Amino acid sequence: MKRWLIVLGAVLWINGLAAQLWTPLDSIRMSLKRKPTLGAGLDSRRSYLRGKPIDIFGLRVGADYQKTAGYIGLYTTAFQDETDNMYSYFYLSGIGEYRWFKNYRWFLAQTVQVGVGSANLSFKLPDGTYDYRDLMLIPIETGVNATYRVWRYFGLSAGLGARFSLTPNSYFSASYYTFGVCVYTDEIGKTVDKVLHH
Repeated sequence: MKRWLIVLGAVLWINGLAAQLWTPLDSIRMSLKRKPTLGAGLDSRRSYLRGKPIDIFGLRVGADYQKTAGYIGLYTTAFQDETDNMYSYFYLSGIGEYRWFKNYRWFLAQTVQVGVGSANLSFKLPDGTYDYRDLMLIPIETGVNATYRVWRYFGLSAGLGARFSLTPNSYFSASYYTFGVCVYTDEIGKTVDKVLHH
């Protein structure tokens, strides 16, 4: 009996310690108490459609809380295969970003986004006519992105992720990767503010 009491006491003690550990949810709650800054930029990525490489062009804007950020993004892509089938996609996404690590030079972030839009598909039939399909597109995406600040206003970024389409027969589920230049709009805003007020 005494052994069971010791085990129960140990379990309760460990559970109490676990409850006191800092979690990402605690970080999100704390960061949302900060005054946000405007965040905006290109959010394009390379992906695949039916085994062929494609470019998805995106633009996002939102609120940056340093540890976390929330954005609205617009994305579009179009692709024509060798048999003249056409695939066109356009969607609006809500994006949440969590920064796992951040200092002046580096940060590592994870994004989760859920979108809604349209998929316009046309398939060339053997008789030369086309079968047109207009579908509601619901993509869910998550990825990890790393950024290195080269200069005060600009940096280099790269990332990997996956996209899952909840729309059957949309052909839009695939992995993706990113690389490019990022612009620190908050730093540009601070510099402009200093120039205007001095």
